[in-house]
Amino acid sequence: MYINVSQKISTKGLLIVLFAGWFLFVMNSAVGQTTDDIGLTQAESAYLKAKKVLHVCVDPDRLPFDGVDKNRQHDGLSKDYFDIFSRMLGVEMVVPEVQDWNDLISKAKSRECDVVSQINASEERRSYLDFTTPYFYLPLAVVTRYDRIFVEESLEGAGTQFAVIKGDIAIDKLRKRYPRIDLIEVKNNIQAMELVYDGEVFGYIGAQGAVAFAIQSLDLNKLAVTGSLPLRYELSVATRNDEPLLGSAFEKAVLHIDPKEGQSIRDKWIAITIEKVTDYTLLWLTLLVLGTVLIVSLYWNHYLARANRTILETLKDLHDVRVQLEDQNLLFKQQSITDALTGIYNRLKLDEDLCYAVKRSERTKREFSVILLDIDNFKLVNDSFGHLLGDEVLKAFAALLVSAVRQTDIVGRWGGEEFLIICPDTDLQGVSVLAEQLRKKIAEHPFPEEKSLNASLGVVAHNRDEQADAVIARVDKALYRAKDKGRNRVEVG
Repeated sequence: MYINVSQKISTKGLLIVLFAGWFLFVMNSAVGQTTDDIGLTQAESAYLKAKKVLHVCVDPDRLPFDGVDKNRQHDGLSKDYFDIFSRMLGVEMVVPEVQDWNDLISKAKSRECDVVSQINASEERRSYLDFTTPYFYLPLAVVTRYDRIFVEESLEGAGTQFAVIKGDIAIDKLRKRYPRIDLIEVKNNIQAMELVYDGEVFGYIGAQGAVAFAIQSLDLNKLAVTGSLPLRYELSVATRNDEPLLGSAFEKAVLHIDPKEGQSIRDKWIAITIEKVTDYTLLWLTLLVLGTVLIVSLYWNHYLARANRTILETLKDLHDVRVQLEDQNLLFKQQSITDALTGIYNRLKLDEDLCYAVKRSERTKREFSVILLDIDNFKLVNDSFGHLLGDEVLKAFAALLVSAVRQTDIVGRWGGEEFLIICPDTDLQGVSVLAEQLRKKIAEHPFPEEKSLNASLGVVAHNRDEQADAVIARVDKALYRAKDKGRNRVEVG
């Protein structure tokens, strides 16, 4: 639920918004990463100085993460990152006109782009681009109409088609995980949403957050994000590979991003949606009138008492609104990291915590381990007793996991009936013991309607210099071995 300040306090609210906007502008102007030494070599510094201007190509159709505004200027989450990169590298960045994603790729190949702001790495793209370490991760989401229920099995259902953006790196990932999926490639997300809206395809698969933003922008009230997939975009900065000094300079800039500032940018664009005021005429007129009133009030002493009372009331209202906004922002942030059904962490939060665990292990040389578990034959519960009972079983299952692990362990819903547990300061032997205990507790636990469940579990310990994706790949294989060997067992990866 959003707070409509202008409806709540009318004319007085305009003064509140004015003062609040001025205060936030001053505070935001005072904050921000300044140019510092990020370890550029003499060759890199000389290259950037000679380059002077970098041409940054931006996908125009992927707000709020990447895009351009009505003046064709860089906009979205990536723009905030590139403001920091520009200061770090001491070079001006301009955005050439790009029609769509295919046009962007064409310009990257022809060297009209020095830099691509957000892109997934692939072997084919490495023939003309260099890629930095990913600076943003984004799960894949599914958009359908409200009158259609999405489950992961729908992806390979007979006659079920899904729209995707032509050339999207997600296509290869989808076909690898779902070999029988029927994909319809379209030009952009507007065309994809229209196909879903008209019922010509079952759903549209795209970047979580970006698809929700598109639904809101297009005002397609019959559509909603109804599911997420165990796949994600790993978004890097890409640079032309015929100028390798540019790539090495950007890699250093990406690695020197302050994690707190990166989190602040992500919170700004993901946790809440802000409706921007685009007509500033009223604002400037209000400033003019306010200035005139203040000047006249100096000559009219008998109005001072009334003015003081007005200021006190305005400050009180401003405080009340600020408290409401802070409470609402906390609620939105909590919702953005929580699975709506079970109340535990969602896939987005688990991705962040797993990346943090890897960095912590590299820094402290302390081990951590991961458990990936899947409820055996859960589809039979939904098919036999309905989705309402299935939802109650998932809630009870999540509560059992939370009660059975340490407070320091991180429990979340990975997707569908899969759950992930991150166990800090735990070696392979310790996590194997915990997994076996969980397996027994699940088998012995009476779930709603006295249903009995079993689970298959895969466990791995993090290896030195291993990234988060490699950890997930190993534990996923261990889980599948557990299922192949008869389910209701623990397999070590």
